[in-house]
Amino acid sequence: MQVCRESIDLYTRIRAAIAELTETLKDMNTLTPEIHTESGFADLISAIQKRLES
Repeated sequence: MQVCRESIDLYTRIRAAIAELTETLKDMNTLTPEIHTESGFADLISAIQKRLES
């Protein structure tokens, strides 16, 4: 039963993290795919890292 509970808790944390990431991405000023490709997605990666640190 403990393993089942741990799995449910893990899935709950994963879903919360995905929801938070989705909100972060939604709220960002979006750049064109070309701009992202040229920069190696540096702006996007940096913004995600900053958000995860807060």
